[in-house]
Amino acid sequence: MYLKSLEIQGFKSFPDKTLLQFGSDCTAIVGPNGSGKSNISDAISWVLGEQSTRALRGAKMEDVIFGGTAKRPAVGYAEATLVLDNSDASLRIETPEVMITRRYFRSGESEYYINKQLARLKDINELFMDTGLGREGYSNIGQGRIDEILALKSTDRREIFEEAAGISKFRHRKEDTERRLANTEDNLLRIGDKISELELQVGPLKEQAEKAQKYLTLRGELRGLEVTVWLENLKKTARKAETDYASAAFILEQAHDELTTLYSRSEQLSLQYNQQTLQLDHQRETIGQLETARQQTQNDITLLQSEIQHHRTNIARVQQELQDQQTRSGGIAGQIAAEQEKIAANDQELSEAEQALAQAQTQADALSGEAAAAGQKLTALHAQQALLQTQSASTQAQIASMEASMEEVQARKAVLEEDLTAARARKAQIADQQSACKKSLAQAQEDAQSAKNTIAGYELRLRTRQDKRDALQKQASAAGVQLDTLDSKIRMLQELERDYEGFSKAVRLVMQDAGAGRLRGVHGPVSKLIRVEDRYTTAIETALGAAMQNIVVSSEEDGKAAIQMLKRRDGGRATFLPLTTIRPQTLQDTACQRQPGFIAIASSLVSCDAQYRAVVENALGRTVICDTLDHAVPMARASGSRVRIVTLDGQVM
Repeated sequence: MYLKSLEIQGFKSFPDKTLLQFGSDCTAIVGPNGSGKSNISDAISWVLGEQSTRALRGAKMEDVIFGGTAKRPAVGYAEATLVLDNSDASLRIETPEVMITRRYFRSGESEYYINKQLARLKDINELFMDTGLGREGYSNIGQGRIDEILALKSTDRREIFEEAAGISKFRHRKEDTERRLANTEDNLLRIGDKISELELQVGPLKEQAEKAQKYLTLRGELRGLEVTVWLENLKKTARKAETDYASAAFILEQAHDELTTLYSRSEQLSLQYNQQTLQLDHQRETIGQLETARQQTQNDITLLQSEIQHHRTNIARVQQELQDQQTRSGGIAGQIAAEQEKIAANDQELSEAEQALAQAQTQADALSGEAAAAGQKLTALHAQQALLQTQSASTQAQIASMEASMEEVQARKAVLEEDLTAARARKAQIADQQSACKKSLAQAQEDAQSAKNTIAGYELRLRTRQDKRDALQKQASAAGVQLDTLDSKIRMLQELERDYEGFSKAVRLVMQDAGAGRLRGVHGPVSKLIRVEDRYTTAIETALGAAMQNIVVSSEEDGKAAIQMLKRRDGGRATFLPLTTIRPQTLQDTACQRQPGFIAIASSLVSCDAQYRAVVENALGRTVICDTLDHAVPMARASGSRVRIVTLDGQVM
C-alpha cells in the first residue's frame, strides 16, 4: 500500500489548493525552517483522523484553518485529501485507489469522506486498523516520535507492536465488546432495580385499587342516600307549603271578617254622626231664636227703664216747678192741674208701663229661665257636641286607621293572593315534582335493586377477576422473567444476526464487505430473503438444507467479484445465485398431490419479494411437504421415489 498523492486546501499555511504527487521512488521534501514542511505531515495525520490539537501543534482545532495574513484574508474551512494505492486490496474496499477526505469548518462541524462518500471517523479508523496507518500506527513518525516510543512504558509500546502484528482490530473489538457487556450489566442492574421498585409498588397499588373499588361502592350508596334525602326534603317543603297556605287562608278569612265588621261599624257611626249633626243644628237654631227674643225683651226693658227715669225726672222737675210756682197765680194752679192730669196720665202710663214691665219682667224671668234652661241645654249640647266631635274625631281617626288598616289589609290581601297564587303554583309544581320524585324514587329503588344485583354480580366477577388477576400477576411475573430472558436472547440473536453468526466464514466475509460497500449487487443469504409460517419452519429448513446459506447476487459479475475477494482473503467457499441466470423448477408429477397427507409444494409455503421468486422456485419447486411420515411413505411409492418429500417434523423421503 503506497501513498500516491496529497491535496491540501486551507490547511495551515496552504490557503490555495496544493496537490503533491508521490511517485514510486523515494520522495523527500526539503526547505528552510518555517517553510511548512511539518504542515504536510500534520495534514496526513489530520486526514487520517488525528483529534489531538497538541499533536497537530495547535491550541484548538480551529488553528488548522488558514488564519489569513496582511495581504490575504482568512478562509472558512480546511480540507485535505489523501489518495492511497489499493491495487493489492490491502484495504477492504474493492477499488484500485482509496481516497480519504477530511473537511473542517470554523463553525466546528467536521466531515469525513471515503471515495467521496460521506463516512464516519469510526469507519476510517476501522479501515486503517492493522495497516500501520491507524491512530496507533507507526507509518507516520514525526520529530521526537522515536525517542518518545523508546521512552514509553512497555504497556504503552504494546499498542504499536499490536498494530504492527495486525491484532489491534481485535483488541478494539474486544474492548468494544467488553464496554457493551458492561453497559449490558449496568442495564440489567437498572432493570433489576426497576423490577424491585415495581414489586414494592405492587402492594400500595393493590391497596389503592381496593380503596378505589370501595370508593365506587360507597359513591353509589351515597348517591342513593342523596336521592332519599332530597325526596324527604321535598316532602317537608311540600308539607310546609301546605301549612303556610292553610295559615294564610285562615288569616285572609279573618281579615275579611274584620273588614266586614269595620265596614258595618263605620256605617253605624256615620249614621249616628249625621243624626247628632242634625240635632246639633236644630239646637243651634233654637238657641239663636231664644237669644233673639231675650235680646228684644232686654231692649224693651231698657227702653221702659229709660222712659220711667225720664218720667221721674219730669216729676221731680214738675215738683220743683210747683214749689217754685206756689206763689204764682191761678194759671199756675191750672198748670198744676194740667200737670197733675199729666202726672195722672203718666202715672197711668207708668202703672201700665210697670204692669207691662212686670209682664215683661215676668216674661223676661220666664225667658231668663228658658234662657238658663236653654243655656244649660246649650251647654249640654256644647258638651254633647264636644263629645260628639271627640267621638267624631275618634271615629274619623278610627275610620282613617280602619282605612289604613283596610289598605294594609288590601295590600296584605294582594300579597297573600299573590302568595296564594305562588303557593298554588308551587303546590302544583311540588305536586308535579312529588309525582316525578315518586316515579324517580320508584325508578331509583328499582335501579338501586338492580344496582345491588349488579353490584353483587360485579363483586362475584370482581372476586373471580381478582383471583384471575392474582393468577395473572403470577403469570406476569413469570412472563416478565421469561420476557427478560427472551429480550436478552433477542438481543443476543440480533447481535448474532448482525454479525452473521451461524453462517460460514465465507458468507460472513461477503456480507461484511457488502455492508461496508466494497461489494456490489449482494442481496444476502437465502434464509434472510424468505418468510415462512412457524408451523412450516422445520420442514422448509430441512428442505433447503445448506442452500439456506447460498448468497443471492444481482449478476454473475457480482458473484465473480465476491469469489475473487474470498480467494484473495482465503475466506473459504460460498455458493452464489445470480438473479440473471437462476431459473425456477416446477413439479411435473402430480401423483403426490392426490395422496392423503399432501400439504403443498414447498415453494408455495414461502413468501418473498417478487425478484426472489425464481430463487425460491429453483430451490423448493420440486419438493413436496407432507404432514406425517406414515403418509410420506405411500406418497413416495406413488411417485416412484422421484420426488423429494419432507414431513412437518423434518423427515425426508
